[in-house]
Amino acid sequence: MNAMELLASRRSVSKLKEPAPADDVLDRVIRAALRAPDHGALRPWKVLLFRGEARAKLGDLFVASLLRRSPSASSSEIDKEKNKAARAPLVIAVAATIKPSPKAPEIEQMLSAGAVMQGLLLGFQAEGFGSVWKTGAPTYDPEVVTALGLASTDKLVGWLYVGTAAEEPPAMHRPEPSAFVVDWK
Repeated sequence: MNAMELLASRRSVSKLKEPAPADDVLDRVIRAALRAPDHGALRPWKVLLFRGEARAKLGDLFVASLLRRSPSASSSEIDKEKNKAARAPLVIAVAATIKPSPKAPEIEQMLSAGAVMQGLLLGFQAEGFGSVWKTGAPTYDPEVVTALGLASTDKLVGWLYVGTAAEEPPAMHRPEPSAFVVDWK
């Protein structure tokens, strides 16, 4: 599949199962994604991998975050939150590791980390795997950020759930460029 076909066919796959990408595929996709645009060569990103039991620990962080926001959460809400980390055999968090820079403000560094996430999503699709980029309240919880070993100034851009597609995702309406593109004069 060429790059244009990959971009045009990009899709989120939310029903995922084993297997996750093997280490050689994971390495290849990460190396490609780290070619993201990066003003000032700051490399303002960190990629965290959650496999096996690490996903259960991540689920515990999601539950702790939920209970901080909603101390009276029901047991079904707690179970649902914990199980989010088990949606796929591999969960990846991408963080923007904000660095002081006279050239690249925080927003550019955030966008660069977002480009890493998009690169991962496209890379896994190119390798025959499914993935879906999610955020949610734990993404913006400072205690989750620090529990992951990140600096308090770092910002999570989301969670990429990766695995083998359990079923074909439904067809998605693709936007018409004319609804979003203005030829400004």
